[in-house]
Amino acid sequence: MCRFLTYSGPKALMSPLIFKASNSLVMQSKYAQKRKVPTNADGFGLGWYPTQDDPIPATFVNVDPAWSNRNLKMIAEKVETQHYFAHVRDASKGMPVSQANCHPFSCMHYLWMHNGRLDQFDKFRRQLLNQLSDRAFALIKGNTDSEYAFALFMDKLGFAEQASLSQLEQAMEDTIASIMSLRKAAGADTNAFINFAVTDGRHTVVTRFATLEGAKPASLFYGRGLIGETQESIDFIPHDGKDACIIICSEPPTDQSEYWTKVERNHMVSAIGNELVSQRKILLPYQAEL
Repeated sequence: MCRFLTYSGPKALMSPLIFKASNSLVMQSKYAQKRKVPTNADGFGLGWYPTQDDPIPATFVNVDPAWSNRNLKMIAEKVETQHYFAHVRDASKGMPVSQANCHPFSCMHYLWMHNGRLDQFDKFRRQLLNQLSDRAFALIKGNTDSEYAFALFMDKLGFAEQASLSQLEQAMEDTIASIMSLRKAAGADTNAFINFAVTDGRHTVVTRFATLEGAKPASLFYGRGLIGETQESIDFIPHDGKDACIIICSEPPTDQSEYWTKVERNHMVSAIGNELVSQRKILLPYQAEL
């Protein structure tokens, strides 16, 4: 499994959350605090939206450990953006380490990333492919379960040129329901960890989900506030003004744990820009449940 974070807020550099915070994403690539296996060294990725009038995000991925890539540090310290995704990867067993398998994945103006694994993926991979449209099938360049799930999501969304938050939420629930139905039909009865994240550059939807009753999903938190930089680190202060940012993350990047809200089991957290953020239970049809 992996670690990730999303940022929506005033135009800012990416380096404070990726490098400078006491529990920055680069720190999590070495010593994740909320995983049994702390290292996430099988590549990294950034996806960010330009500040000029361009809705298509840029992405930068590589197979290096995040802590050792000079270009990642240079981009994070020089590029300003109002919205970005960042990810450090721990490849699932049997999954190759390649640029094609690094998150975030992109299509049109959408970005996607995943923390978790669709356990026993080989049992239902072919059946998932059979459900995809030709357009969704053509999206897949690597062989991770995460990218297959993104292709399925884009089909559920109908490759919408514009989508409301409720449409993104519905497509996310439909994607998870289809995955669970495919797993059930294939006899994949172990737990799958499904922390998916998607954005269109304004709306963001992130899930915290485990398929088996009683299983604990991968960690997920969010906060809305101000980032304050000191010479050594950064602070996060809750704030509701127009200059606040919204951060959704696998682990809180700062030490102020009381300022971060834990996402409940089998819930999704949704954000509209840097204005509103909330969580609600993921609703699936009964027949999708294992």
